[in-house]
Amino acid sequence: MISWLKEKLKTRQKTTMAILFADVCGSTRIFETYGDEKARKIVAYTLAQLTQVVARHNGELVKTIGDEIMCKFPDTPRAYEAASEMQKRIKEHKQLSRIKMAIKVGFHWGDVLLERNDVFGDAVNVAARMVGLAKPAQIICSEATILQLPAVHARHVRSLGKVKVRGKRREMEIFEVIWQEDTSDVTMLYKVRPEQRKTSSAKLILHHHGNKIEIEEHAPGFSLGRDKQNDLSVETDLASRVHASIEYRQGKFVLTDRSTNGTYIWMENGEKFYVHREDIHLYSRGIISLGRDIVTNDPELIYYKYTSQKH
Repeated sequence: MISWLKEKLKTRQKTTMAILFADVCGSTRIFETYGDEKARKIVAYTLAQLTQVVARHNGELVKTIGDEIMCKFPDTPRAYEAASEMQKRIKEHKQLSRIKMAIKVGFHWGDVLLERNDVFGDAVNVAARMVGLAKPAQIICSEATILQLPAVHARHVRSLGKVKVRGKRREMEIFEVIWQEDTSDVTMLYKVRPEQRKTSSAKLILHHHGNKIEIEEHAPGFSLGRDKQNDLSVETDLASRVHASIEYRQGKFVLTDRSTNGTYIWMENGEKFYVHREDIHLYSRGIISLGRDIVTNDPELIYYKYTSQKH
C-alpha cells in the first residue's frame, strides 16, 4: 500500500498554468430539434472546432466531459486568445450560426497537479466555477488571471463585481473578456494597472441595546431573530425565531428576510421599506425593526451604519 502511494506521488508534478473550460450551450434544445444521432454529431463537430483552436494557441486538450472540453495552457495570454477565437469561430461558422449554436468559456490561472494525462487542483476547480458563471457567448475569468495579462489584453476585459464562488471562503472578483470586434457599446473596461488598483474593506456596524456589533465583509452569514442562538437576539413576539440574515454579496451588505411578519427598514434619507421573504441592500445608515413597524424609542430597534475604506 505504501509503495503504491509513493509511486503515485512520484507521478504527480506541481506547476502553474491556465486551465480553460468551454461548454456547448443549449444541447437539450439541439437534441430535441434534431434527434439523438444528428445532435451528437453536431455537438461532436462543435467540440472538434474548439479543440482545433486549442492546438493553434499552444494549448492541450485534457479531456472531454459530455458537452464540455477542459484544456490547459502554459500562460494566460494564450488562454485568453484561444477563448476569444473559440467564440469568434462559433459565431462566424455558417452552419453552426444558422442553428444558433453558442458556447460559454471560463478560465483561471493558478496551481495545478499534473498526473499522467490529467490535471487536478484549485485552478481546475476555480476554472470550472468560472464557466459555470458564464452565459452563452460569454467568457469569464478571475482577477488572478487578469493580473497575469499584458496591457494589450487587459484593455478588453471588464469587472462584473464580486461573487460568492462555491468552495471559496471569500468572494471573488470576476471579469468578462470582451471578445467582440466592435466594443463601441461596451462600458466599464478594465484599464487600471494592477499596481494601481486599490482594495476596499467594508463593514456594517450594528447598535442594539447599547451593544456595538461589527460585521466585516468576509464574515460568515449573520443571523437575527427571537431565538437566543442568533448572532443578534431581539425580545419581541412578532419576530420569528430565525427572522433574517445579513451577508456581504457582490460588494454590498444584503439583509434577507425569512420571517412570518417581515422586516421594516428606515433609511437615512427618509425612505421606508417593508421586506418579506426578499432581499434589501443596506447602504449608508438606517434603522431595522423585526416583525413590526418602526416606532420611536422602541428598545428593540437595530441601528446600522455602512462604512468602507480604500487601502
